[in-house]
Amino acid sequence: MPANADDYANREIVTTRVFDAPRELVFRAWTEPEHLAKWWGPKGFTNTFQEFDLRPGGTWRFVMHGPNGTDYPNDMVFVEIAGPERIVLDHVSLPKFRLTVSFDDLRGKTKVTFRQLFDSLETYGRIKSLAMPGNEENFDKLASELAAMGAGSHEMLMSRVVMAPRELVWKAWTDPVHLAKWWGPRGFSSPRCELDLRVGGKLRVDMQHPDGTVRPMIGQFLEIVPPERLVFTAMPLDPSGKPFFEATNAVDFRQEGPMTRINVRATVEKIHDPITLRFLTGRDQGWAESLYRLADALDEMAGSGSQRVTSPLSLNDTARASAPK
Repeated sequence: MPANADDYANREIVTTRVFDAPRELVFRAWTEPEHLAKWWGPKGFTNTFQEFDLRPGGTWRFVMHGPNGTDYPNDMVFVEIAGPERIVLDHVSLPKFRLTVSFDDLRGKTKVTFRQLFDSLETYGRIKSLAMPGNEENFDKLASELAAMGAGSHEMLMSRVVMAPRELVWKAWTDPVHLAKWWGPRGFSSPRCELDLRVGGKLRVDMQHPDGTVRPMIGQFLEIVPPERLVFTAMPLDPSGKPFFEATNAVDFRQEGPMTRINVRATVEKIHDPITLRFLTGRDQGWAESLYRLADALDEMAGSGSQRVTSPLSLNDTARASAPK
């Protein structure tokens, strides 16, 4: 590979992702062929490994099978293995590039930095538009495999205290006119909000992103105990109408003097598309922002826009989100 560092930026693609998994587990997913074969390559690709000799100078030879049936032979040579911090390989078949992968420990999570240094500007220019989205899809599949290996959790717990009576909070959750005003992160709106508030009844909330993109969510009520408990399923839909994932949300409302404590347990039961795992990294923030918007909606419902409904308690321990195993 050329050693001129001056033009590295002009022929290098860098992709990074933080995974909710310990570094040792991520390193295993990269170095154990039974796991590597399941996630390597863009969405829709599968692999047949012919040789995997994990040592400096060792060969990794495999065939990637494209979703259209085309086979792509690949030959790679391990240059450096410094587990669990770093792996360096040379892709010796076309297109030629050096792949350097680093694994940074972030207190139980792992930042993966994926660097592809191509042998020429011509190769870089030809491959860039394919490699960049392909690398992201590759990381989506890695996240899915890590989840299958036992990494992370798809359950979130969040608690919030609001200065409002429980009956008013219940109404904000179960009246579609009010729910539409606060559901979703800051900047989002809900142009369509429909609730059939009975066990087995359906719900639909369309969240509109500030850029105009509409993200529909459908679900079903499983348990309704006014004004104490609400349990419902939620399935965000992709543009074709297929669910990204299926989740169950259990919400408990507990009166504490003049305040109401809201406890949310959101559990992803089934993932239909690995790209979901990328979106789930922002789930806690999305719920937190929704509950702050709920406080604003309660202010409006109480007819007291000058007084904050959110208790100061919600800014410390009650606002924490956790993801237990």
